[in-house]
Amino acid sequence: MNDRGFRSEAPGVLRQAGRHGEALALLQQLFAGAARAGAPARPGLFLVMLEWAFLATEYPPARTALEEARDEQIGRLLAGDMTVGPNGDTHPAFLHGSRFALIAEINRILGDARSTYEVFVRLDAMRPDLARRHAFLALPAVVAACDFALADRYQGEPLAHLAALNATAAAFPLFPPPEQAPRLAAELTLLVNDVRIASAVLRGRGRANDALALRARLLAGLPSGPVRALAQRELDEEGIIMREIVAHQMAQGPLHEP
Repeated sequence: MNDRGFRSEAPGVLRQAGRHGEALALLQQLFAGAARAGAPARPGLFLVMLEWAFLATEYPPARTALEEARDEQIGRLLAGDMTVGPNGDTHPAFLHGSRFALIAEINRILGDARSTYEVFVRLDAMRPDLARRHAFLALPAVVAACDFALADRYQGEPLAHLAALNATAAAFPLFPPPEQAPRLAAELTLLVNDVRIASAVLRGRGRANDALALRARLLAGLPSGPVRALAQRELDEEGIIMREIVAHQMAQGPLHEP
């Protein structure tokens, strides 16, 4: 297998066979190749990271190797290399992706929000323009670090997308059939997350009543019924929307051939 290809089953097969060292070596090879080939959002790198996350739960050296890969990416970022993708300036910009986004994703797998926060603080000092662009990735880690002043500086208006959400709710179902993407659920998750972060900042700055008022404004602004009820549950338990969507789609059973 070369760096340009990725058989998604190969590392998993090795892992399930107990050949953890071989699986890790293959993942490291695939990670290097996928990062050189294009943006982090491309399927190859996504699948590599997904399988690496599985392996890290079973094989401690895989977690150590992932930490080392993360630290290398941080070193490159702080040296001024802000993007991943093909080497050289002759390649189209769309092939390049954010190195900070890749670091944040690795830290998500590692459960290391502190690292994301510390890197974001450095990025804020080096390149505030890029920090502004990627703040949405860093804000949960910034809030977890209780740096409410920094979070307040970068968060936007938490209800800015409420009208757009309501337009989506009028056009798309909350629980779509399996062949359709859960667009409304995805937008609702993002909106609730914005409100959750803003509420945490308000509470952290001693404005608990304002945090409660913001929550109330969100719920009052949503259409009554399942959308509002699910938003309220998401405010109380992060991740509930996606779990409900997955459960619904699984209950629908596999797609049938036409």
